[in-house]
Amino acid sequence: MGENMYQVQRSGCFKGSMASNIALAIEASKLHEEITGAPLAAWIAAAGLPAGTFGWTSWVETLDQLATRNGLMIASAKWGKLEDKAANVATEWGVDQISQIIVAPDGQGKGVPLGSRVMQSIVRANQSADPMEMLQWATKMAEVTGRVSGGSAGLSQCGFGPDWGAYVFSQLYPDAAALDAGVAKSLASAEYLGVFMEGRKYVDISSMRRAMMVKIA
Repeated sequence: MGENMYQVQRSGCFKGSMASNIALAIEASKLHEEITGAPLAAWIAAAGLPAGTFGWTSWVETLDQLATRNGLMIASAKWGKLEDKAANVATEWGVDQISQIIVAPDGQGKGVPLGSRVMQSIVRANQSADPMEMLQWATKMAEVTGRVSGGSAGLSQCGFGPDWGAYVFSQLYPDAAALDAGVAKSLASAEYLGVFMEGRKYVDISSMRRAMMVKIA
């Protein structure tokens, strides 16, 4: 990856058989790579989102690179058929998001094993927070989280939609046991708790929300 890095996210909620919808999510991941040559990770919600929610993530260095990939998918008859199939079971689509990476996690794309758990915490700055101080705190929070928990910690900022400007903290673990261990280490760390509580000066508490997802492709 170059100096700039973006994470592209799409999510949707699906009705019907969970097994069938998992298969559809995995099919989309595989077909995306077949068409564009780039991996597309598929995730299923475990907590913090409506049941039946799936997500897909990819990484790009430039928006032009993303536009090229999108053009290839739009031109693909195979992708069009998959979109029609998804339309029959999709009940709601989330807002597509492109986030600017501030702290890159250790694992990306195929480097993240199946069954990995990711926790995403989204926060906004409060009205009185200095933007640069908020950024400095958020970067420090991500660094301390990764070092203390042993997980792969990341930080990004949403570039579009209702969450524009919000910060996304991510914690990635290879399995549920590692997540349990990471959370326990964080809660037992005075350093982690100190930096976390410092965030009260910058974060709009009412904006805080968290979700957990499991990688399926």
